[in-house]
Amino acid sequence: MSYAVAALVDIDDFVASSQVQGQVWARRQLRRADHAVRAAALGRPGVTCSPQPPEEWLVMLTGADPDALMSEAAALAEEVRARIVRETAWTATVSLGLPRLRQGEAEREARRANDYKLVLGGDRVISSGASASRGALSPPVRIEEELTRRVRAGDRNGAAGLLAGWVDRCASEPDVDPVTLRNWLIGELLFVVDVVNRSRLPDGSTDWVAACARLPIEDIVTVGDIHERSYLHIWLRETLGRLMPPPARTDILALAEAYLAEHYTDPGLRLSTVAEAVCASPFYISHLFAEERGTTFLRHLTGLRLRHARRLLTTSTLPVDVIAARTGYPSAKALRGAFRRHVGCSPTEYRRAGLRP
Repeated sequence: MSYAVAALVDIDDFVASSQVQGQVWARRQLRRADHAVRAAALGRPGVTCSPQPPEEWLVMLTGADPDALMSEAAALAEEVRARIVRETAWTATVSLGLPRLRQGEAEREARRANDYKLVLGGDRVISSGASASRGALSPPVRIEEELTRRVRAGDRNGAAGLLAGWVDRCASEPDVDPVTLRNWLIGELLFVVDVVNRSRLPDGSTDWVAACARLPIEDIVTVGDIHERSYLHIWLRETLGRLMPPPARTDILALAEAYLAEHYTDPGLRLSTVAEAVCASPFYISHLFAEERGTTFLRHLTGLRLRHARRLLTTSTLPVDVIAARTGYPSAKALRGAFRRHVGCSPTEYRRAGLRP
């Protein structure tokens, strides 16, 4: 009687690294990885190796003793991982199935084990039979309130980043398995669909026929095929990009200007602070100020502060250090420097001249 044990070699973060480094680099690394896997399998009796494009290899071990096969598979897995680290810029995960009488069943066992890469992470050997979650689990944190804020603001990247961080947090929970994690994620995606969709039935409930047109069943099925968290993050950004309408440029800029008008007296105010408040990237806000207003974020903020300072200088007898504190400058020296750069004189000279803002 002959048994088979499958070892599935899966390159870690293949899609993410290929996007960063480029396809030419990725093909070169794949050739090196292929050599590493074949070299580890070479000379072992009863061992075959077949590539599973684009970034996997299926190594099949056959023999009469299932225990000996498992021992050999474990040793092979460690050698493959070591060779890939040594010969490529990647790491790899090797997933081992249990001994089976048919090679097709052995491969399915290995792929089931590889599914746990989603929660365990890469750069390891995963054995079949990883424990499933016991009973009904609940997510460790709820993000619906913050997710709603980012979705309604049209902040696609912010919403995707929030979901990606939440997935990583959930994956670290004890006893969570890939199925549970995916179910939680699908629930959050349906929540996003409900927030984005404005269609309601006469009784006020969600029109899920219209809502689910935004999230095709093919997208939901795709989640079940993802076992790499870095790729899941990429998929989330792409999916939310389709689900969420782009924010209006003028709306984002108006929100940023309103936030500045309310908070410019805070000396700790930064571009990143405003960006987070209006759910947009700092780069995008800078771009809007340049294109729509012909200025920069910093010039706009400085204008607000100096306008207030000039008004206080001409309508009050407050000392310069107090005016500085009330207009967002950390010190009288900082206010004087800004005055000389933008007004052409010191605050005291401005006051003595009796100029008006």
